[in-house]
Amino acid sequence: MNARNVLLSLIILIAFYFGTHLSSWFSTTTWPLWVRFCLPYLIWVITIAAFWPFYKHRLLAIIGLQSSPLEGILWACLFVSPMLLGFALTSEIAGLQPMLLVKKALLPGFFEELMFRGFLVGMLISVANWRFLPAACINALLFGTGHWFQGATATQALMASLFTAIGGLWFAWLFVAWMRNLWLVAMLHVLMNACWVIWQVDNTAIGGQLANILRMATIFLSIIVTLIYHKKVQQHK
Repeated sequence: MNARNVLLSLIILIAFYFGTHLSSWFSTTTWPLWVRFCLPYLIWVITIAAFWPFYKHRLLAIIGLQSSPLEGILWACLFVSPMLLGFALTSEIAGLQPMLLVKKALLPGFFEELMFRGFLVGMLISVANWRFLPAACINALLFGTGHWFQGATATQALMASLFTAIGGLWFAWLFVAWMRNLWLVAMLHVLMNACWVIWQVDNTAIGGQLANILRMATIFLSIIVTLIYHKKVQQHK
């Protein structure tokens, strides 16, 4: 890695660090709840937008927003079908609360993918010329440690971090494998979070036996379909 790539790597990682930590440094409990909730996402958007003067419209391609939303959403729905069908057939709906779905599924699902996969992975690979595996691993490490707070005990925190780190690695692979289609991983993340909310699977990312079986089925389905799809694409080239 040359000096330019090292410098770009440091800029990206420092921007990511400040973007994901800034809100916690000056927010107070006296602020309205909605402000404290939305502030981190706003800072993430500003962090990414700060790179616009340097990369212009190329930035949209780097972070995956230039890909087809419809294609990404359709594939995401297919991949998450084991969870949707599995919970629908085996569990009772705990309650459909629109605001809870927005707070726990829609917003975190989209913006976490935008920041961790779109910005962090996309920028490290496209701008700093990282290979996929190092970029995916540092993304997984940061994504996992960022969910440490979900555990009430050290064991639960470790398990929550481990599950989300694996999820971060998987999302990064899908993001790159599907030509950086952020809409695919974002919708998949949103729908998986929604399952946790609609059927109240768990308060953390750990889940029970059924939840983990269905989650693994979703992961395996996405991997198999992705490999088959790319094999067919290669055959037609």
